[in-house]
Amino acid sequence: MTRSAGLRRLGVLVGALMLGASAFVGCSSARAGLGTTDESCYLALPTASKAVGGHGHFAGVRKYTVGGLKGMTAQLYDAITDQVGTHQAVCLAAYTGTFMSDMVTKPLGQSTGKLAVVVVTSPGNKVLGTLILSKIPVRFQHTLPF
Repeated sequence: MTRSAGLRRLGVLVGALMLGASAFVGCSSARAGLGTTDESCYLALPTASKAVGGHGHFAGVRKYTVGGLKGMTAQLYDAITDQVGTHQAVCLAAYTGTFMSDMVTKPLGQSTGKLAVVVVTSPGNKVLGTLILSKIPVRFQHTLPF
């Protein structure tokens, strides 16, 4: 083998290794995002879990503005608008189980129910209220495309 053929092979090998390494780094780099608009609300989950006293099973989380809650649940909207503005982002964390008003932080709604929805500010993680309901007003689960 001639020296120029050896250098070409070495150049091809180095190029292939660099291409492979860059593909590996691109595919395996850490990602903070979950690919949902609700991802910042996952930071509110410890606060929400504490608000329901660790009772129930986590059903999901959604992010809204306070103003967006008006058409969905006027009772919740009315209860929290005196605490924050209508443009404030809030996270709704839902828990299923059996809940009573004396079991949760800042109870709203029914005195007992099978669902507790904790409203937490985003950012800030301040509990605005825990709505106790008998049925879920919004879809909390994310569907996966696979």
